[in-house]
Amino acid sequence: MPNIVRTLVCPDGVIGLNGWQYLLNDDGTEMEFDSIASATSFLLDGGYTQKHIDEYIEIIKKGK
Repeated sequence: MPNIVRTLVCPDGVIGLNGWQYLLNDDGTEMEFDSIASATSFLLDGGYTQKHIDEYIEIIKKGK
């Protein structure tokens, strides 16, 4: 089962008011990763810090 990325942090920095937000492809579908490591690497390459990932982002199996 692939891994997906989600967070409760809104783009404006508010936490939790609008429910889960998912990392999406250009076509609006959830991005899927083969492993937690590949999802983490994608986020780090995109400018997130490991601290931000650890505190605010969940990488979970799709369907949970």
